[in-house]
Amino acid sequence: MRRLSPLLAVIAIAALTIPVAAAPSGQLRTFGTGDVNLTGPDGATLVNDTGEYSGVYLNSKSQSAKPIGSVSFSFDYSGDIAGGAPRFSIPVTIDGDKAEEGYAFLDAINCGNTGTVSTTSPTCAVFFGSEAFPNWAAFAAAHPTYRIPPASIPFVIADQPGTYVITGIDLR
Repeated sequence: MRRLSPLLAVIAIAALTIPVAAAPSGQLRTFGTGDVNLTGPDGATLVNDTGEYSGVYLNSKSQSAKPIGSVSFSFDYSGDIAGGAPRFSIPVTIDGDKAEEGYAFLDAINCGNTGTVSTTSPTCAVFFGSEAFPNWAAFAAAHPTYRIPPASIPFVIADQPGTYVITGIDLR
């Protein structure tokens, strides 16, 4: 079980504040130092060399301020998997204010390498700070007051060398 290092978390958060490229249509946006090729309204191919990271996010805040137990996030993947890549990084506020106090992580390896990363999967482990949960439902049950912070956006990221094909990104 591999966790995101604090340094990589800071890099990923900083990456979202620096727009690298925008999708020509739709809401999918890209970021990072690796190559990102959009493959449709809900997919992308992420290609990283050593030391690079890349990712995508939907320019949507429809989950903003919702309790973590009432949201659903998923994406399908193929290609490489390495360390915690590819993964969802989902902002969480523990006290209901406007800032995230951390990110919940769900990654391909800890979802059983099934081709899908999803908050609805009973076998998709969740990591938040120093805590680990067998799935999103257990995370939400342990922390019923946690929310997605207002104006925050979950993202899919790969920060290991490889080629990651991401499709079917769904945020509800």
